[in-house]
Amino acid sequence: MKKYALILAAGKGTRMRTELPKCAFPILKKPMISYIMENIEKSTIDETCVIVGHKKEVLENILGDKVLYAYQAEQLGTGHAVLAAEPVLGDKEGVTFILPGDMPLMEYPLMDKILRSHEEMGNDLTIVTMVMEYPKTYGRIVRDEYGLVTAIVEENDCNETQKLIKEVNSSVYVVNNKLLFEYVKKIKRNERKGEYYLTDIVKLMHQEHKVNTFIVRNPMVTMGINDLYGISIAEKYLRDSINKSHMLNGVSMVNPETITISHNAIIEPGVWIYPNSVILGNSIIKAGAIIGPNAEVNDSIIHEKAEIRHSIVKDSEVGENTTVGPFAHLRNHAIIGKDNRVGNFVEIKNSTTGEHTKAAHLIYIGDSEVGKNVNFGCGSVTVNYDGVKKHKTIIGDDVFIGCNVNLVAPIKIEDNVFIAAGSTVTEDVPKGSLAIARNKQINKADYAKHLIKAKE
Repeated sequence: MKKYALILAAGKGTRMRTELPKCAFPILKKPMISYIMENIEKSTIDETCVIVGHKKEVLENILGDKVLYAYQAEQLGTGHAVLAAEPVLGDKEGVTFILPGDMPLMEYPLMDKILRSHEEMGNDLTIVTMVMEYPKTYGRIVRDEYGLVTAIVEENDCNETQKLIKEVNSSVYVVNNKLLFEYVKKIKRNERKGEYYLTDIVKLMHQEHKVNTFIVRNPMVTMGINDLYGISIAEKYLRDSINKSHMLNGVSMVNPETITISHNAIIEPGVWIYPNSVILGNSIIKAGAIIGPNAEVNDSIIHEKAEIRHSIVKDSEVGENTTVGPFAHLRNHAIIGKDNRVGNFVEIKNSTTGEHTKAAHLIYIGDSEVGKNVNFGCGSVTVNYDGVKKHKTIIGDDVFIGCNVNLVAPIKIEDNVFIAAGSTVTEDVPKGSLAIARNKQINKADYAKHLIKAKE
């Protein structure tokens, strides 16, 4: 039996107060719909269709060709949204797993468990429900005297007795695919809201088909996000869950409540993470590395025993036993070798360095290839931009670059070169040379006293 996922993601999400479609809004800097898709891809689901509408191109850019698309031009409720998928899924045999695109916390083991339960119990429709002590705003699961589900009644349509029901609808369903579109077409427009409620399918199906529930023990995993406060709750849940998993795997965290790690980051046992640190994207942190305090690592690889303190590392790689920071910035594919020192207020962009290279303070290295055993003096700069194009600097091994040196690219500094402090070097320097590129100093005797008199 084939399994399909149908993600309802056409809504504007006006309560988010953003121009983005709601399902594209980031959680821990990743679109919430990406969490859903990553879990679907790990599940037993064979194919996914996404209902898009408001700013559909944004979601299409996120999901690409991994999914099929159906378009809901006008948002007239969840039943109307499902009906929009008929041209894509209507002729397919199997079951359809329906879930909202604002539900990023449900993981693939639970998805598979729900699908398995639907099949084993022989259900035609499975409603995923949860029991809540204070169920306000949720649709109530109404049962008859035999305990069979007969309807889902929305909060505003509940009578006083129904409002006391604590089993509520999560808006997740598994439905026999052929029956789904047959019965969605029978849903009538709600007079009060002018929408077609998918929940009405229960009342239509229960007399002739087997309708059952799957109760989720932790309501957080079926939490729908409607506003920015909801985003903060989801982020806290994800952060705590991710951090717990890493700590149980041997990652040491100091004040883990201040540490944020992305869903996709890989962190090996033996890593230490200090307060106020952020590890995002597909970052990989190797054993023995130290991250923080106050560090951000984004889509980067940090090798064994490297240290990143009070610094930002983005789209880059830091070699074994290298120290970065405080207040350094590595970006745009900076690849730093083993046993390097990248110190205070150093920026390295789109550059590589060899082993045992040091850039201790107040340095910019851009678009450069730097060899091993190179020392950058304070204030030295690779001048890579001429106002129109970026140019490359190549520096060999065992080079000493004095303080306040400008290397004006394109330029090549060969091995065993010494560049005098204060030099602005515009030509290649051959191997073993001393380069001095500065004006001759002139001392004017007794001249200072004339300046003092002029000030008076």
